[in-house]
Order: sequence, then structure tokens, then C-alpha cells
Amino acid sequence: MPRKYHLTVVGAGYVGLATAIGLASRGHSIDLVEVRNDRLGALQAGQLPIHEPGMDAAFANPEIRGRIRPGALIPDEPSDAVLICVGTPMDENGRSDLRQLQGALEAARPHIRAGVPLVIRSTLPAGSSESIVRWSGGDSSRLFTNPEFLAQGRALEDFLAPSRVVIGTFPGPDAQALSVVEDLLGSDTCPVMVVSVIEADLIKNGSNAYLALKLSYANELAVLCEELGADVITVIDGIGLDPRLGRGYMRPSFGFGGSCLPKDLRSITNVGRDLGLEMHVTSAASDANDAHQRRFARRIVAALESGKGRVAMLGLAFKAGTDDVRSSPSLRVAELLLGRGIEVVGYDPHAGMNAAAALPGLRVVATAAEALQGSSVAVIGTEWPEFRQLDWRALGPTMASQVVIDGRRLLDGPAMTALGFSYAAVGAAGVPQINRTRQSARP
Repeated sequence: MPRKYHLTVVGAGYVGLATAIGLASRGHSIDLVEVRNDRLGALQAGQLPIHEPGMDAAFANPEIRGRIRPGALIPDEPSDAVLICVGTPMDENGRSDLRQLQGALEAARPHIRAGVPLVIRSTLPAGSSESIVRWSGGDSSRLFTNPEFLAQGRALEDFLAPSRVVIGTFPGPDAQALSVVEDLLGSDTCPVMVVSVIEADLIKNGSNAYLALKLSYANELAVLCEELGADVITVIDGIGLDPRLGRGYMRPSFGFGGSCLPKDLRSITNVGRDLGLEMHVTSAASDANDAHQRRFARRIVAALESGKGRVAMLGLAFKAGTDDVRSSPSLRVAELLLGRGIEVVGYDPHAGMNAAAALPGLRVVATAAEALQGSSVAVIGTEWPEFRQLDWRALGPTMASQVVIDGRRLLDGPAMTALGFSYAAVGAAGVPQINRTRQSARP
């Protein structure tokens, strides 16, 4: 019978909650440590502080929730393993800010008894291992990294059924501690790689950077298709038939966001530059992503009469299935429009409050219908299925002009045109007429 562990998980964000709920669903008991009062208060009230499909139902299960004990401090009770899942966001210089990680490791140090493994699931920039060892107390034999590969919108599913498990070790790992980590986080259904810490960091950073490169390339193809009168979906379908390339993760849009891809692109670029290497490809992908968002903003401006009017931004999260607005392309475009004096009204089924806090000049409303009323242009900024199911026939007449610019290829273009809309989509021909002089103006 599998052993049941008593564990400490530090951090109740997306990674920490997926980790804690996933481990609790396997029968382990969890002390879940969170210093943010809003998150901790929600957890203690039996609610999740984030929107993530599948987690709500799991946390609502009394048996699973009963195994999770939220608190603000790391308890003195013995734990079989400590897992660090705090954020490592970008700082103002585009580098990983490790202050949360440093604080968590220093706070955990007095509570880790002899022989207990310490596992870091926070994303680390390659080359940070010396600092990690110092903050954790200097004994690296029981210090491990376990980079997560959780896609927001399916984080719990990815934890329970991972594509791979990577465990990073320092030289001379303690065999018994490593055995506990493998027992706890390993899998019988996917490859388990035990590698050096630096290799684990590069697997994580490199995976996200490569995904960002694929998205950047798909978005550049979309721009070409718009100019040449082709449809990018057809083009990508044809490219994807090559078994060396594949179709996966080539979804054209006006840019990618979130807490992972932009950060890891910049992280791997900066690590290379610190070593005297000019990281041409990853640097270009970051620049391209910014350029796509600026270009999309120009398209919206050009679709407005004399560059004036109200824009309804439908979707504010960086992608569907989450309430996360970090590096959201929708918010970036809204920010560019607001900077030109254009009124933007936003709606998102789950991310409205987060968006309003992140971009104070944005007016966020409670329904899509309210956002559309009186707007000159409707923009599909996030691929929520709700927007496909709207009664566009009834909502169209409430708009000042029936123009829709679909940044996610979500809607049925011919059907929208049949309803009387002037419909434009990323990477497709048949877009509204764009004033080329106005288009060249930089938001």
C-alpha cells in the first residue's frame, strides 16, 4: 500500500494549489502556507482564491479539503517533505525576482528536521543554484528542484497526469531523501528524469521559451496571411502535417502572455547575455510578441471612425480557463488604446476584478452585453467559449457600429458577416478597410 505523507507546501498560487490539492487527492495530508491575507482568508473559508477548472470541485470534496490545513506560518510539527511553490515574477529589468523564494527558504530552514527533503517547484533562472543553497541552509544533499509543467486552465489535470517529471539534484544527493521525492512526485505513466539542477532549470526555461517561439512564428505567419489574402489556419494545418513540425501549439493570435512564457523567454535571454552570449532567437521572440500587440492595437484604431469611439474588449485574462491577467495581451492592447484617448470597456467571465486592479484606467463591466452596448468595435481578446455562444443577432443593433475584430479566431466569420457585421480575424483575408496612414502611427 502506498505510503501517506505529512507535507508542507509553501505558496497557494496556481502551482501551490495544484500541488496541494493534487497531493491531498492522493491521500497525503498538507500544511498549506500562504502569507497573503486574501488568499489565506478564502482558503480558510473553504473557497479557492483563483479560478482553475477542476480545482473547485476537488477542493469542495470534504475528504480532500479535510487533508489540507491552510495557515500563515510554517508549523513546527514534523513534516516528511517541504515543497516551495512561491512566485518568481519578472522584475523591472526583465529578470527573475527571487525575493519570495529567498523569504520562503529562510523561513522554512528552522522547521526542516534531519533527513527531510526540501523540494523547490518554483521556476528558477538557470544559474541560481548557489543562492538557493545559501538561502536553504547550505546542505544541498537533500535539496531538490522539481520544475512544474502545469498549463493554466488544466493545472490539476497536468499535476495528476504529467507529461514528464523532472527532478533536479545537486552533487551527492541523499539517496533516502531522493527516494521520498520520487515516491511523492514520480509517475508510472510518464518519463521521470533525475538530472542536475542546472539541467532541470534549462529543461523548464527551454520548454517555455520554445513554446513561445512557436507562437511567435504562428503570429508572424498570420501577419503575412492578412497582407497577402490567405488564411493562416489553412497554412498552419498544411505545415503541421510535416511530422518533424506538428500542429501543436501553433495557435495564431495577437500575442501570448501569462506568468510563464514571457518570463522564461526573457530569463533565458538574460542568462545567456550574462555569459557573454547574444541570444538572438529568444530575444527576437520577445520583440515579436510586443510588435504583434502593437500592430493589433493599430488595427483597432484604424477600424474606428476617425480613430475615435468606444472599444469593447471581450476577454481580459491572458487565455481562457483562468482568471490570471499577468502579461495579458488584452490588457496590453487596452493600455495602448487608452493611451490614445480611446475609451475601452472590458468584460471577462472570471478575470474582471484582476483586470480592473491591473489596469486602473480600464472600465470593467459585469456582462458582455453591457460592454458591447454603444461600442464601435468589439474585440475578441480571450478565447472564452461564452463569446461564441452570444446572441450576436440581438446584440449587434445595440452597438454604435457592428465591427468585430477577432484576435483569437473564435467566431464563425461567414456567420458574423451574414448577420451584418464587418468581421476581421487574425491571419485571415477579408478584413475591414484599414487607413494605411493611420495604421503606421505607433500607439
